[in-house]
Amino acid sequence: MNTTTRAAIAVVCTAALVATAVLGGSYLGLAAPLSGDVYDSASPRGATNVESPYGSASVWYDDAGVPHVEAENEQALYYAVGYVQARDRLFQMDLQRRLVGGELSAMVGNATLESDRFYRSLDFQSAAEASWQSVRGTDVGAPIEAFSAGVNHYADTGPLPPEYALVDADFETWTPTDTLLVGKLISWQLSGSFADLRRATAVSRLGPNASALYPSELDHDVPIIRDSAASDAAAFSPEAVADGATDSAASVDGDFAALAEWTDRYDKDPTYGSNNWVVSGEHTASGKPLLANDPHLALTVPPIWYEMHLSTDEMDVRGVGFPGIPMVVIGRTADAAWGVTNVGGDFTDLYTYEMRDGGYVYDGDVRSFETETETIEVAGGDDVEITVKKSVHGPVIERGGRTVGVAWPGFSATNESLGVYRLNHAESVSEIRDALRIWDVPAQNFVAADSAGNTLYYPAGQYPIRVTDGDVVRGDTIFNGSAGEGEWRGYEPYGQSSWDGFVPFESIPHVENPDLLATANQRTIDDPGFYMGTSMTYADPYRGQRIYDLLDDAAADGGVTAETMKQVQRDVRSEAATGFRPYATSPDAVSQMSPAAQELAATLNGWDGGMRADSRAALVSRIWIDEFRKATFEDEFEAQGLDESYYPRLYVLQRLDADARWFDDRSTPDVTETRDDIAARAMNRTVARLDEQGYETYGDFNRLDQNHPFDRAFLNYPERPMDGSPYTVFNFRSSGSTQAGSSWRMVVDFSADGDSAGVIPGGQRGVFWSDRYHSQLDEWADGEYKPLTLDRPGGEPDIVFGGAR
Repeated sequence: MNTTTRAAIAVVCTAALVATAVLGGSYLGLAAPLSGDVYDSASPRGATNVESPYGSASVWYDDAGVPHVEAENEQALYYAVGYVQARDRLFQMDLQRRLVGGELSAMVGNATLESDRFYRSLDFQSAAEASWQSVRGTDVGAPIEAFSAGVNHYADTGPLPPEYALVDADFETWTPTDTLLVGKLISWQLSGSFADLRRATAVSRLGPNASALYPSELDHDVPIIRDSAASDAAAFSPEAVADGATDSAASVDGDFAALAEWTDRYDKDPTYGSNNWVVSGEHTASGKPLLANDPHLALTVPPIWYEMHLSTDEMDVRGVGFPGIPMVVIGRTADAAWGVTNVGGDFTDLYTYEMRDGGYVYDGDVRSFETETETIEVAGGDDVEITVKKSVHGPVIERGGRTVGVAWPGFSATNESLGVYRLNHAESVSEIRDALRIWDVPAQNFVAADSAGNTLYYPAGQYPIRVTDGDVVRGDTIFNGSAGEGEWRGYEPYGQSSWDGFVPFESIPHVENPDLLATANQRTIDDPGFYMGTSMTYADPYRGQRIYDLLDDAAADGGVTAETMKQVQRDVRSEAATGFRPYATSPDAVSQMSPAAQELAATLNGWDGGMRADSRAALVSRIWIDEFRKATFEDEFEAQGLDESYYPRLYVLQRLDADARWFDDRSTPDVTETRDDIAARAMNRTVARLDEQGYETYGDFNRLDQNHPFDRAFLNYPERPMDGSPYTVFNFRSSGSTQAGSSWRMVVDFSADGDSAGVIPGGQRGVFWSDRYHSQLDEWADGEYKPLTLDRPGGEPDIVFGGAR
């Protein structure tokens, strides 16, 4: 959902939270709760009988507010899905399409103008239109059209959410392209990255030695595919996967700070992540596979995910999807299940150009940029005109005298909506695998299992093979577009790509029938010939390491159950905290600390690394690591005008030699500091920070504080202390206005008495007076679950759809 605009996605990851960040917590001076106009604008219930042009359907809401939708055919089904999604989440859907379409300012004014400039400049609207033209004649076309009609029928006949009255705005007709536009937003938040701008700028300002802070990979031993021999042999075909891609000495050197600063808020947040894993029947008590998934995205009000159970004679699927998209994105059918995490690969390339005669040089010729003037409507202010520019590589962005073309597979027509549709119909791992063949963006780590005992790992997506002068090269650089560097063959931005120059599906490293495999956004595989990403795109290995340790122990003991999977999802031990603890408690460091700092350091002795809300040691560790990171890098980085977004991965800091140059403080030329000196300084700072803030335990700092985009008490969720950290399996992160963590937890059990379960961080309904507004919040925060069965509630349906009269 990236863009919580670095302050709150993506995945996401919803536009609602992005808007929160853009606006600093609120839009406007807003109405008080339950003022007349607001209260009258939305009833707590929708109609019980609804006309439908597609046939009959029925909806039962269970105790958690999950709609169970049954229909006589698929169009009737998706018409009903559109209606109930609009009933429960219409304003959230509207904000998402407005965000990615660059139309927020028309609703809220100047506060979102820069956001609109960015999204208009990349022209996601045209990309969504190209995707719609690609899929409208396929099996998913009619369902998307029926869904759109259902959304509009609710908006035309039902009460609108109260937010529309608060900002004096209207709902505009939903179109099939809007559904695919929401998909583009989610895909961008998970795979769009301007990390190369930051890397090039850091090396330019700090000197070539800084490149060591951004290595090609993090040196750890827990890749997703731990045994290369376990992967399909075709994955290592040099002809297929560009074996021997050259190292990327930067093709274009220079300072891109102005561009990096502008794009940073719309980049995917590199600290977001997700977990999934699959355990085959070889290691389970029942002899049947188990699958778990918890995607870590922005924690928003309402939540990013919307849970649904959808049934026809041809399909029975349950799980979660994004509001605005009619299908289940993560979930299960009667006999198959799948879960996803973000690959974290390198899927965005940037190109500079030689400018000449008002155009740019490409392939020896001067070409004109494709340009279009667009108007951004601004509520309460003057409309703003912008010029959208494109080159042969895609959209063009400009700041600080730099002009850069952007290539990303999602700017082309893509078919992931059809892929999701096929997943919803899958009843075996084989059918899931077939659905992934057409998956374009975002590249995702899929794990799958079925009741027959099959399992699968596949990082499906479009992987570009970059070519310069006939040689395959890595993508962790900024290319000279005028010289034809880093070309993607078979890629057509805003058109229909052939994907001829991309890695063939069969050649993507994958594992058929793994006994035990876990992904946590870490490096995919140890194979230098297959370039997928770098240390700047993959996550630190801490979660992956902990999950593998726990699963290996459980498998060795035998008899893994659904409860075992839940216990792993609840785990709060931080391998980051335990990895850094020796530095904080080193005798040479402790000897330099103040007495108060020595007392804090002593709390870490014997501590198990558990990031629990009631733990003093967890608090000390969390704040000390933050201060240690700053004390290591701030003197060099701040002197060059670089903020914390340029700092390297935490694992890079952990692996620095004790006398690495980065520990030396530039402000003390007569002293050469080492790691122990900086560790002591950081603990002294930790004392001051705890005293200033009044924190006593970790829960004082690590608090769940999910706010509605309007940030009004009656709209916000209840606040509470939380276990977990960015580096624990039980994942939660609180930093300023940013709240992120496990946005959906799911365990699927294919045993005869299967204990499948799931939970979201909040509630199904987006209307604040509903008793389902945040009804699952405490359950989620406490690591509890509700059943994830394919049974529907008994009794009469809550909403009945019939043929038009």
